Amino acid sequence: MPKYVYKCGICPGYFEIYHGMTEDETCCPQCESEDFHRVPQMPFLKRSVEPKGGKVGNETKAAIEANRALLEDAKKEAKRSYYDDT
Repeated sequence: MPKYVYKCGICPGYFEIYHGMTEDETCCPQCESEDFHRVPQMPFLKRSVEPKGGKVGNETKAAIEANRALLEDAKKEAKRSYYDDT
């Protein structure tokens, strides 16, 4: 659920309320006054930044290649293991 910031006309400060986009608050949760309004806020937009070595996909591929040998060893060990179901 989205978080909305409200300012009450009677209480000092601001307060945050989580509710759906189509829902509205009817009163202040601190003093139960109906004299409050929602404070407009800027949405958070994450900016994509390329790392020094290139694209993020290249880092993922490098990590997979580095762990490929470990994964192969784990597969071989699992095949050699004897499982006792009794």
